[in-house]
Amino acid sequence: MENEIERLLLEAQRSKFIERRTEPRHPFVRPVMIHLRDEPAIQAFSKDLSKQGIGMITDRQFKPGTMAVLAIHSATHNPVYVKCELRWSDPFGKGWFLTGWKFLSSAPKPV
Repeated sequence: MENEIERLLLEAQRSKFIERRTEPRHPFVRPVMIHLRDEPAIQAFSKDLSKQGIGMITDRQFKPGTMAVLAIHSATHNPVYVKCELRWSDPFGKGWFLTGWKFLSSAPKPV
């Protein structure tokens, strides 16, 4: 088992070296609701957060360019609503996707 855990730790360290972002990301695990135009809200979880965007894990694949309003859970206040664009989506295990969303503007609470 120790070898497998070491392999996972190496994977995590390697991802730090191929980082392309200019803004630092911060671990940020919270529930997020994805509001698309004419569909029911989709639940996801955030993974990390920067001033420019948010990384999330979803059980649904989205096409890059998808526009949505995200309702990001706040531990101390009401949710934060942000209009976002999906920049990328990668498979993340069976039935899961790692997604990167760019913040565009504040948004009103979806109806």
